[in-house]
Amino acid sequence: MKIQMRRFLILTVVVSVSIGFAGCAPRTADKVSEAAGSDTTSAASAKNDYSAYEGVSEFAEMNGIFGRLTARQFSNESVSEEQIDMLLNAAFASPTGGNQRSCELMVVTDRSMMKKMQEGHPYSQPLDTAPLVIVIGVNEETAKYPEILTLDAGIAAMAIMVQAAEMGLVSVPMSIMPQAERIQGIANAIGHPGNVAGQIMVAVGHSAVDGDTHASTDYFNEEQVHVNGW
Repeated sequence: MKIQMRRFLILTVVVSVSIGFAGCAPRTADKVSEAAGSDTTSAASAKNDYSAYEGVSEFAEMNGIFGRLTARQFSNESVSEEQIDMLLNAAFASPTGGNQRSCELMVVTDRSMMKKMQEGHPYSQPLDTAPLVIVIGVNEETAKYPEILTLDAGIAAMAIMVQAAEMGLVSVPMSIMPQAERIQGIANAIGHPGNVAGQIMVAVGHSAVDGDTHASTDYFNEEQVHVNGW
């Protein structure tokens, strides 16, 4: 009974998230058109193939969070303007504390800028090959609840990764907070103003043929679920 209820709840959540993200109207393509290249891959492209992965969630074909693929090496295929726009819409569709909406997104497709970012971030090897990285910062001047800005940024990052999976793309998150040297290093590389602090960044692209790619594993543990009490 518990397993059946679990599957019903998961199906409901995943379908709701998928519909919500797929329904976002493109609004930012004009800002990324010149930087994204000429790739015309549709945002509605084929989903990922999970048959080659061990331990993958039984719900992977439903996509949502279950369909996320992690990669640290990417092919040279670019991410299309339409796909970038959908990723940004997904981030802005994510909830924020008190609806403060203080996340600032920096889209980076320039290889030289990524090299500068790596100089200030010792664990950013995915940028060696990633065609796209989205830096999620928070605007401390517009925040109503600054103590939860990092949480807002993390939720936006997850929305980006889920939407990437929906479009057959792979992704990997890299933390910026709380290390001061990483925050300053990324700020120096991308030139954001002092009232904005980088929190996390997500590299997105297509998996390299010989790259090490992992599917979201089924870690469900019923012993860690507590209903109406411990």
